[in-house]
Amino acid sequence: MELLFAGAAPDLYPGRCLNRRHAGAGCARCVDGCPVQAITFDGVTPQLDADACVRCGLCVPTCPTNCFVPAVAYERKLCETVAALPPTPIALVCAAHPAPAQSAAKVEAVVQHRRCLAALAIADLLEMAAGGARPLWLDDRPCTDCPIGAAQATLVRTVDAARTLLHASGHSPAILLHSERPPASDAKARRVPLYDGAQPEISRRVLFARLRPPLTGEDAPPVLDDLVQRGAPLSARLPQQTPASRRRLLAALALQQSAADGDLPAAHTPFGAVEIGAARCSACGLCARFCPTGALQFASSDEQFTLSFYAAACIDCVICTVACPEGAVRMGAAASLDAILRDEAIICVAGALTPCAVCGVATRADANAQTVRCHVCRQGAGAVTSLRDEAGLMADLLKRSAHPIYE
Repeated sequence: MELLFAGAAPDLYPGRCLNRRHAGAGCARCVDGCPVQAITFDGVTPQLDADACVRCGLCVPTCPTNCFVPAVAYERKLCETVAALPPTPIALVCAAHPAPAQSAAKVEAVVQHRRCLAALAIADLLEMAAGGARPLWLDDRPCTDCPIGAAQATLVRTVDAARTLLHASGHSPAILLHSERPPASDAKARRVPLYDGAQPEISRRVLFARLRPPLTGEDAPPVLDDLVQRGAPLSARLPQQTPASRRRLLAALALQQSAADGDLPAAHTPFGAVEIGAARCSACGLCARFCPTGALQFASSDEQFTLSFYAAACIDCVICTVACPEGAVRMGAAASLDAILRDEAIICVAGALTPCAVCGVATRADANAQTVRCHVCRQGAGAVTSLRDEAGLMADLLKRSAHPIYE
């Protein structure tokens, strides 16, 4: 089978990589997900071999911080094409499908994507399924003979996540794979209308929206090309931002107008559930400082501190668990859909602060301890001679970076 994926290789923003933010992040989703090994790491920085890339698009939804951005937004065009069709069952086929206009499924139309179906994000499926109102068939039968057939596993995981979100929202999880529910043995393929997913019918509303000038100034969401700002003050070296893909997924969930009382298993959705062991937390704030999206927020005064969690922003990167020097942070088994849609802070731990008996920095008060020391002094750290804020940080340096005597 010949691969006919359209467009150029995606644009790469290596500064957004989680591994650049924290040396212990250990994220390799793009490398593991690329079916042709076109993505490698130069140290901790992702590299894309444009010559080896087959333009399948899998890396785009795989990266949780949007390191890979498509040169042409074929997935967005596909969603617009489907939205312009009547709300009847449709089938989606990839660019390499040998007979796209033939279908044995009970569908009224077939829409052909310009890339691999595994390039579709969860938000894409939710939008095209219209909250479960439109049965959506994804024809993955050609994956068996496809040179990048390994991509089918990614497609299955994405479909599973979309169905989990629909089910938790109280909607019909009507997103179907041909490999799971093949047509009956006596069903005959028939010709159905075929639409090019890259050529949506443009309504007046969509046309005027496209002609509208882009947001500027305070109205535009910030765009960070690098998760580590070199040369900035220590308190500003690790900026935080909710990735555009997460904002789009949250918007797709909000449009479903669900009861939102379900739990989302972390193993099947891209939402994390951070849990803090209150007894072990020393109020160092490192988990919040290294969090790339601001899902964890640390606030303190002279005498009190609060550590809060915003479930909607958590991308399940687990950096917080690595950054915590006390082992107080862990990931839970499920997130609350209600908490995600409300985007309200959940206070994980709060308490009183007291000066460290050794260095004077504010740390969590311990009524049972005769001498209160911060996590740095308690571990006997010596003087720090330099600070490096790229991913080559040593483990002990990460533990000290919140300490005022090292700023």
